[in-house]
Amino acid sequence: MRITVIAVTLMLILSACATNPPSTIPLDGVPETGDSANGEALFTTQICIACHIEGATGAPQLAGLSERAGSIVEGQSAREYLFYSITEPGQHIVEGFGNVMPNNYDENMTSSELADLMEYLLGL
Repeated sequence: MRITVIAVTLMLILSACATNPPSTIPLDGVPETGDSANGEALFTTQICIACHIEGATGAPQLAGLSERAGSIVEGQSAREYLFYSITEPGQHIVEGFGNVMPNNYDENMTSSELADLMEYLLGL
């Protein structure tokens, strides 16, 4: 029994450390700008708000993201950082948080919806 618990725990830890598969939507397939109002609606309907709500401790805070996003990963613009954070969240795990963000938003959203969500997030 104890070995089973240890094995399952190790499998969960290793799966959380796995990188995400490449996005099914390429960055250059996402429009440069989007509709911020629609992005805000997507933020709530795609359940982003459940983890990224103000005061939550299970996910990084998004307030001021637009000011930080372009300097988080060297060589990535704010737009690129947001794109990969949404579509391939395992690429860059924010310190203090695990790799728990779903990695299927690119499968559940269109390229235009991704642009809308990114536009909204860049306005925070």
